Amino acid sequence: MGSSVKVSSGSALNILSKVPWMLFVILFLIAAEYMKLSLDGPVGYSFITLAVVVLFIEMFKSGDVSSVAFLIDQFWATLTIILASSLLTYLWFVEGKEPTFYHWIGFAIIVADGLLNPFNAFRTALRNFDVPG
Repeated sequence: MGSSVKVSSGSALNILSKVPWMLFVILFLIAAEYMKLSLDGPVGYSFITLAVVVLFIEMFKSGDVSSVAFLIDQFWATLTIILASSLLTYLWFVEGKEPTFYHWIGFAIIVADGLLNPFNAFRTALRNFDVPG
C-alpha cells in the first residue's frame, strides 16, 4: 500500500570516509600557485584552517576501518605525500621559488596524516579484536 522510506544516518559518514580529504590541501596549494595567489593574509589563514580541519576529518576517518578501507586510506596517504613532495620540488627547482611558511605547514600536516592515521587505525583494530596491550 505505502512505500517505506529508509533514511540511513550512516550515509553522511559513509561519504566522509570515501573522500581522500588530503587531496584538497594539495589542490588548494596547486590552485594558489596556478592563479598566482599570495598565501599571505586571509588566503594563507584559510589554507591553514582547511588543512587542520582536513587533518581532523582524516583522524576521525581512521578510527574504525575495515582492512580494505585501511589499505585504500594508506594508498591515498602515500599518494598525497608523493604529490606534496613533488609540489615542493617543483616550486624549489623548476620555478626557482622558495616554498613559503604555508607550503611547509601544508606539507607537515600531510606528513602528519600519513604517519598518525596508520597508528590510529592500528590501535583501533587492536581494540576491536580485544588484543591486550
